[in-house]
Amino acid sequence: MRRQLKLTLAAASASLMLLAACGSDSNKSSSDTAAGATATTAATGESTGGTGGGGGGGGGAGQSITIGSANFPENVLLGNIYAGALKAKGFNVNTKLNLGAREVIFPAMQKGDIDLLPEYTGSLLSFVLKQQGKSPTAKNIEEQVTELKSSLPDKLTVLDPSSAEDKDVIVCNKQTADKYNLKTLDDMAKVADNITIGGPPEFKTRSPFGIAGFKEVYGVEFKFKPLDVAGPLTVAALKDNTVNCANLFSTMSVITTNNFVALDDTKRLIPGEAVIPFVAKAKVTDQLTSTLGAVNKALDTPGLMAMMVKIEVDKADPAQVAKDFLAEKGLDK
Repeated sequence: MRRQLKLTLAAASASLMLLAACGSDSNKSSSDTAAGATATTAATGESTGGTGGGGGGGGGAGQSITIGSANFPENVLLGNIYAGALKAKGFNVNTKLNLGAREVIFPAMQKGDIDLLPEYTGSLLSFVLKQQGKSPTAKNIEEQVTELKSSLPDKLTVLDPSSAEDKDVIVCNKQTADKYNLKTLDDMAKVADNITIGGPPEFKTRSPFGIAGFKEVYGVEFKFKPLDVAGPLTVAALKDNTVNCANLFSTMSVITTNNFVALDDTKRLIPGEAVIPFVAKAKVTDQLTSTLGAVNKALDTPGLMAMMVKIEVDKADPAQVAKDFLAEKGLDK
């Protein structure tokens, strides 16, 4: 849900900005795509340098590749990580970050204006199948990847996913989690009479991951308080115990900074949302695959959460956070 929600905002205006961004080749730094930057400012922030060091290794043999990203800080961070890792292997990297919604950047991939995007398995699959008048059935990440490879346009594909996920999650405040020893959704269902869940209004009727779905799957009813979409109202309600648990997203920095407890989804109600490279087939080489494979191996959900704390709380530049990640993991050379 998260990726679909974020990537459908402002699609029309973003289309105009993407056309302008994809029609030029300036040498400006991508560091202006910091957290909170607007699509308007970022659309002019292309870079031939990307992130990272001076492009050692030579493995990319000067292959040119254009990397894009959607218009939210985490995706900008991932775009910078891809760019830095590839530049370190000798690729000639152009970046067009913070461009806008999937409705904009997917057609840009089809046209060849962008060669590589950081994507999310569940949301990308839903988007592709919706265009074909179908609905996804795969929730397991491996199944999602298989279905993506068979459903994407002929010129596009995905590589192997990372273990990092950014998806819907139920979190509880520490007070509630400690009181009832909550670690899983099953644990929460056992004390349903004592739990009030907060979330966006539609969460009340959503199935299988929602109040209606919990009743179908677990046979229990939770009290529900409509709030916002994983925003400040929800966070405040968790902190003051107006709600005991709520629907947030798994890499949000507020989970870490407030010691909220994310509950394991043991029945797999929530479709997988693994971070995955979405790429033009014509750009796929052994060097690109191995380089992004090494990034995927180093990237996990706790690490992504920690980087988002730096960006959202410490107000660090996503380009610098990406550079530090690559250096720490030995991927900058």
